Amino acid sequence: MEYLERLFESFISAVPSVIHAALLLVLALVVSAVVKSIVVKLLNKLQLEKHTDKLGVVDEDTGSSVEFIGKLVYIIVFLLFLPEVLNQLGLHDAAQPITMVVSRFLNFIPNIIAASIILVVGIFIAKIIRQLLVPVLKKLNVDKLQEKAGVETSEEAQISSVISYIVYVLILIPVVISALQVLNIAAISDPAIAMLNRIVVFLPNIFVAIAIVVIGVYIAKISGKLLTQVLSSVGTDKLIGKIIPSDDEKISKFSLSTAIGELVKYIVGLLFFVEAINVLRLEVLQTVGQGIIAYLPFAISAIIIMGTALFIATWVEALIGKKAPNAKVTALIAKTTIIVIAVFMALSQLGVASSIVNAAFIITLGALAIAFAISFGIGGREFAANMLKRLEDKTKEDK
Repeated sequence: MEYLERLFESFISAVPSVIHAALLLVLALVVSAVVKSIVVKLLNKLQLEKHTDKLGVVDEDTGSSVEFIGKLVYIIVFLLFLPEVLNQLGLHDAAQPITMVVSRFLNFIPNIIAASIILVVGIFIAKIIRQLLVPVLKKLNVDKLQEKAGVETSEEAQISSVISYIVYVLILIPVVISALQVLNIAAISDPAIAMLNRIVVFLPNIFVAIAIVVIGVYIAKISGKLLTQVLSSVGTDKLIGKIIPSDDEKISKFSLSTAIGELVKYIVGLLFFVEAINVLRLEVLQTVGQGIIAYLPFAISAIIIMGTALFIATWVEALIGKKAPNAKVTALIAKTTIIVIAVFMALSQLGVASSIVNAAFIITLGALAIAFAISFGIGGREFAANMLKRLEDKTKEDK
């Protein structure tokens, strides 16, 4: 009997707490729903859905990002009431961690608001400066530099747009650093701030490297064009015809001055590019740049060898074809032999597997010699007969 009385008394004493908890729960649901409704209506009124959609989170039922934010606000407001509801029910152990989370969240709200304000104001100022900078740069005819260089680009890739966007990013970097510092979350802010500071320190090197590349491109074009004009004015283009007389159209139309000018242009541009890599002070890129400079003489030698060989091979083919019209196979083999020899010489200059290249060269040269002998014996009989007859006539005249 006493047990039942104690049980009844404990039940009666718990009724007010249960009623209090129930009332708090109802109040929490009502307040959460009201706050959610206000937030959703406010966001829709301000037409911010197009901006919130960029966050990439939407409600599964409605597909609306605004509705998702409303539900998030609903849960946050409900959690504010939940610890007190649990305390009224005597569930202190369950309420304590929720209370700690809610307390930390409430203490963190001012930091979030301050960081958000800094970001919004910073982005707003950066956008205004970017929008003002574009017409100013266009007025200064900055974009005409691309036209003079013969570069066709879209509106977004014009120099004025690129420079204004770079300025936009440069303004945002300190803004983001300030926002992260205000958040005061060491695990996130410290690495992010350190990374952004490195970027800020590294930016001057990037700008200098870009300037070197741009200047190098212009100097390379000017030097190549100037050298082409100088060589052409002193009769370099006629030199090929004097050294290798030929009626071949390819040889007659070839411009030696243009070829040399183009080669010099690319070499000068490459040297400036390597220097720009060195300015960046990145060890891997510096190693690559040094390798390019060290390999450049061998590459130039290989190019000269191949160019000279192509001229001689074409001339020899034309000469044999003119002297012996029926010896087309012989002319082709002679041309191929010269080109193959040049290829192996170029590969040797480039240092590509020297032992394999040498062995392949000997085998190929032997095969071509045999093929040349056979083809000359078959297709060059007329040419050989004419040569022998001339030699015989000349011998008789001498006697």
